[in-house]
Amino acid sequence: MNAFGGFILRLLGNLIEMPVVFVEQVINGDPIAAILIAFGSLFVLGAVGGFGYVVAGALGVPLPNLGRGPSDPVE
Repeated sequence: MNAFGGFILRLLGNLIEMPVVFVEQVINGDPIAAILIAFGSLFVLGAVGGFGYVVAGALGVPLPNLGRGPSDPVE
C-alpha cells in the first residue's frame, strides 16, 4: 500500500478511536475539565453561528433582523 493510503486508513482509525479516548481520559479525569470543555464548546458554537449568520446574509438569504434597523424610527 502506498503512503497516502496508509495515512488515510490511520486517520480514519484515529477518528473512530478519538471520542472514546476523549471521554475516558479527558472528561472523566477532572470535573473542572468537563466544565471548561462545555463552556469552550458554547463559545465556539456562538462564534460559528454568528459567522454563519453573517455569511448567509452576505449570500442574500432572507434572515430575521436581530436589532433595530434603519427603517425603525428613533424617538
